[in-house]
Amino acid sequence: MNKSTLSVSFSCNNHLGQKSSTSLAAEVVKIAAKKAVDGLIDRHLHKDRASAKQNAKRSQRFNNKKQKSEPSPQQEEQHPVNPPAKKAKSTPTDSQNAIDNQATQITQNNQKKHVVSSLFTFNPEIEEIKEDKGPKQPQQAPSNAPLASTSSFEGAKLHPLLIQHLRDKLDIKAPTPIQKLALPTLLQPTEKNSVLSSRDVFIQSQTGSGKTLTYLLPIIQDLLPLGELSFIDRSIGTLAIILAPTRELARQIFDVLENLLHLSLTLKGVPEEDQKRLTRWLVGGLLTGGSTRTHEKARLRKGCPILVSTPGRLLDHLQNTTSFNASKCRWLVLDEADRLMDLGFEETITGIIKGLEGRRKLTKKAIDEGSLSEVGGWDFDVRRRNILCSATIREDIQSFASQQLLNPIVLKESDIKKDVDTNAAEESTKFTPPAQLSQKYVQVPLKLRLVSLLALLRSLATSKENVQGNRIIVFFSCTDSVDLHFQLFGGVSMTDAGNRNVDDKLSVTCPVLPNTKIYRLHGSMSLQNRLSTVREFTDKKTTEPAIMFCTSVASRGLDMPLVRAVIQVDLPTEGGANEYVHRVGRTARAGKGGEAWSFVAPSEHGWVDWLTSQLDSDTKSIKLHPVSVENVLKRGYGGQGTEFESRATDVQTSLERWVIASPDNSQLARQAYLSHIRAYATHPIEERKFFHIKLLHLGHLAKAFALRETPTTASTTKADIAQSKDNQKHQSIEQKMQESVRRIGKSTKRDGEFANNDTSEFQTSLSGYDMKQPKPNKRKR
Repeated sequence: MNKSTLSVSFSCNNHLGQKSSTSLAAEVVKIAAKKAVDGLIDRHLHKDRASAKQNAKRSQRFNNKKQKSEPSPQQEEQHPVNPPAKKAKSTPTDSQNAIDNQATQITQNNQKKHVVSSLFTFNPEIEEIKEDKGPKQPQQAPSNAPLASTSSFEGAKLHPLLIQHLRDKLDIKAPTPIQKLALPTLLQPTEKNSVLSSRDVFIQSQTGSGKTLTYLLPIIQDLLPLGELSFIDRSIGTLAIILAPTRELARQIFDVLENLLHLSLTLKGVPEEDQKRLTRWLVGGLLTGGSTRTHEKARLRKGCPILVSTPGRLLDHLQNTTSFNASKCRWLVLDEADRLMDLGFEETITGIIKGLEGRRKLTKKAIDEGSLSEVGGWDFDVRRRNILCSATIREDIQSFASQQLLNPIVLKESDIKKDVDTNAAEESTKFTPPAQLSQKYVQVPLKLRLVSLLALLRSLATSKENVQGNRIIVFFSCTDSVDLHFQLFGGVSMTDAGNRNVDDKLSVTCPVLPNTKIYRLHGSMSLQNRLSTVREFTDKKTTEPAIMFCTSVASRGLDMPLVRAVIQVDLPTEGGANEYVHRVGRTARAGKGGEAWSFVAPSEHGWVDWLTSQLDSDTKSIKLHPVSVENVLKRGYGGQGTEFESRATDVQTSLERWVIASPDNSQLARQAYLSHIRAYATHPIEERKFFHIKLLHLGHLAKAFALRETPTTASTTKADIAQSKDNQKHQSIEQKMQESVRRIGKSTKRDGEFANNDTSEFQTSLSGYDMKQPKPNKRKR
C-alpha cells in the first residue's frame, strides 16, 4: 500500500470511527471519486482562466495598435489621459464569457460571405477603337427589295386572281428578284412533255427575299383550275407537301397559305359571263405534332390538298396512317434545306421521298390490275416536281440534291438563270447578308456582358430614330440562358427582389426597359406557347417596343417584318458564317433597313476578320463596324463623365441580388452558366482558335450570369451536403462537451459534498451520440 492509499485510509478511520470494513471500503471509494472530480474541475477552470488571459492580452495588443497615433494637444486638454486601471481579477464567469465570445467570433468567420467584385477593374486591355463617323446605314441599294414597276407579276404570267389578291390584300405590287427569276420556270404547266416541268428546281436566295411566295404561288396556280373537273374535290387527297424544319416556320408558312387560299374567285371590273367559274376546293393542312394523331388522321381522311408539315410527323403518318392518300402528290417543297440537314433530317426526308414514290407505284399498279377503281382517271405519268430552297449552297446540300433531285435547275438570286447539272454546279462557300443591313460588333469584357446588353436594349428600345419596326431579337446559345435572362429581367427591381413568379408568363416587363415587353422562344417550350409568342411578337397592331430572347430556333425562315435589330450575345456555335447570315437575316427584310449587333469577347476578336472573309458581296463593301463598350454604356445609362459606371454597377448589383434572393434563382443562374460552358465547347475545330474554353476567365464569365462566384464553388453536390452534415454533427458534440464542463464548473456543493447521481454529467450530455471516430465514407464504384 502506497502513501496516498494510507493517507486516505487514515483519514477515513479518523472520520468514520468504528464502522465495519464493508462500509469503510465504500466510504474510501466515495472520497477517492470526490477528489478525482475536484481535480478534473480544477484542471478545466485552470484552462478557462489561461484562455481568458490569452484573449485579454490579444485584445490589449490590438487596442494599443489602434492608439499608436498621438492625440493633438487640443484633444489632450479636452480628454486628459487617465492612469491605467488596475487589471481586473479573472473569475470563472469571465472565462466562460470569453469562451462564448471566441466561439461566436469563430462562427461568424466561418459563415459564407459573398464577395462583390468591381465591374470596371481587372478587365483585359482592349485596343482603342476608332468608330466610323460616316453614315450609320449602308448606302447601297437594298438587295432583297421588290423590283421596280417595270418588272411585274403579269410578265411572269401569274394568274390574274393571284395578282389581284397580292395587290389588294397583301399590298405586294412587284416581285422580288428571286421571284422574278423563279416564277417563269415554276409556272410552267406540269405536263408530260414539258421540258422545264420535268426538271426539279434548286432555289438559292438570301433570307427575307420572298422564297415562301416563290413556291406557294405556282402551287396554287397549278392546283386551283383542277376544281373545274367534276370528280375533283378535297377528298382526292394530298397534292402538294411543304416540309419545314421547325414548328414555328411550318405554322408561318401555313398562315401565308391560308391567306392566299382566301383569295376572291372573281375579278373586279370583268363581267361575270367572261370569267371562268372556279370552286373553292383547296384546303390547307398543318402537321406539326401539336394535336393528337386521332385528330390529324381525321383531317387527313377528309382530305388536305396542300399540306405543311415537319419531317418527322409526315413520315409517321406515311408509315402508320392508311387513310393518308398521298399517291397523287404533284409538288414536294423542302424549305430551309440547309437547316433540315443541320437538324439531322436527311434520312427522314429520304424515307418520305421513298414513301411517296412507293404509294404512287402501288396505286398505279392496283388501277392497272383493276383491283382499284379511279373515278374520272388520273394521269399518274405526270412526274412530281421537287423544289429545294436554301440560303446557301453547301457541299452537303449539293450531295443531297444530286441524290434526290432530277436534273435540277439551279436558280441563284445574284445570277441569271442557269441550266446546269448539280455535279457541275459551282461550289460556293460564300454567304450573303442583305446589302442594306448595318453590321456592328462590340468588344465586351466578360464581366460587362450583362450590363452592356441591358444598356444596348435601352438605347435601341427608346431610340426615336426614324426606323422601320420596333422589335428586337436577342440570340443566346442555350435554352437555360434564355430562361435565365427572361426571368432575370422580368423579376428584377431596383428597390427589392421584384416579381419572382415569372416562369409561367408569356411575356414580362423590366423596370429598366420602360413600356417594353420581353418574350422568349426556344425548343423546350410547349408548341402552344411557342406559337402564341410568335403571334404576339409579330403583331403589327402593337406599337410598343418588344424584345425576344431566343436560341437558333428563331434564326431560320420566320418572317418578322417589324424587327429593327438583332443582337447576338452568344456567337453561333454551329454553322459558322451560314448561321450568322440566317440570324441577321431576321431584320432588313424585303428592302427595309436593320441593325445587326454582335458581342465579341477580347479573346474572340479574330473571329471578326474570319467572318468578313466568309461573307460574299458583289460590292465588296461588307464590313463589321466596331463600337466601343464605353459608348454603348453611355448611350444606355446616360450621365456625365464616368457616371455611367456607377449606374451600371447599381444595375449589376440589383441583378445579383435577385439571383441570391432564393435558391431557385441561384440554381437557374448556375444551370445557365454551366449550359453556356457546354455550348461554348461545341464550336467547330476551325473556329477553336477564337472560341476555346481555356481562353475564358471563368470568374469574369460568372459575373455575366449575375453570379458572385463561379458555380464550381457555389454549387452544392450530394457529397458536399453529406460532408456538411458530418461537420455539423461533430461540432454539436464538441459544443455539448464544452457545455458539460461549464455545468460542472457552475455546480455547487451541498453540505460540502457534490450531488450524488447515478450517472455523470458527461454521460448525460453525450447520450445518444456515438463517441467512436466515424469511419470514412467509401466511394461507390
